[in-house]
Amino acid sequence: MSQQHASVQLLPDGEEPVLYLNPHSRQIASLTEELTAAEDHPEIHLLAESDEIKDALYNFITASKIAELVEQDQLDIRTLTDPVQNTILATESEIVVPLMGGHSVSSSDHDLSSSLYSTFKSHFEDAESYRLRTPAISKVKQTLREDIGDDIADDLDEVLSNADEISNTTGYLDIVEVTLLLAARNEVLLYDISKWGEEVGIASKATYSRTKSALEDADLIDTEKVPIDIGRPRLRLIASDQIANADLKTLSSEITSQM
Repeated sequence: MSQQHASVQLLPDGEEPVLYLNPHSRQIASLTEELTAAEDHPEIHLLAESDEIKDALYNFITASKIAELVEQDQLDIRTLTDPVQNTILATESEIVVPLMGGHSVSSSDHDLSSSLYSTFKSHFEDAESYRLRTPAISKVKQTLREDIGDDIADDLDEVLSNADEISNTTGYLDIVEVTLLLAARNEVLLYDISKWGEEVGIASKATYSRTKSALEDADLIDTEKVPIDIGRPRLRLIASDQIANADLKTLSSEITSQM
């Protein structure tokens, strides 16, 4: 069992950012949820192993929230290269080491905390920034509404608002599958949704095309040709009765049961 996340809200306020050293992927995900839900929180400088960051980013919801925090300058993520034994939260006045079971040990010895903080800060400043590939959640929502339409944007809002419930039942929410299914429910052109997905940074047009074919093979969507003035006809996405009538809270379950 991995160590539990220690709440940054328990740390004293200060002018310097809180340093979060060597967290595991679950701790990174927990931190993300805490920061997203909080109205006010300190800036976090996170230094973690590359594999742990990748694991945390595997879930689109978590990754897009992390990207949002980074874009808002509330979170800075860099890659830890030298091995560190413990996970540590540090400010200039306190050091906290999370333990299993939600417990932690801490030290408020100012001289010790200040010295360790200075050392950790130096490691952070020397580390390379982690390059995020997932777009911020606000950008996804805004561009979908502007580029594709209000109806599909409202559908995605409902899916994302139930993301925790969806994850509990399926373990994973594939954003390419979801946006294609929502596009089919709203009879959007494949060209339009894949162009949007590529431009916003979710996935390439080729990935959208492959996923569309898989959803077709699973009888979840169909397509119809739409003539255009010049060039090959484009494909309009059409939802199966199962998807057209599905509760958006269980949309991923519908996918999982058929794929």
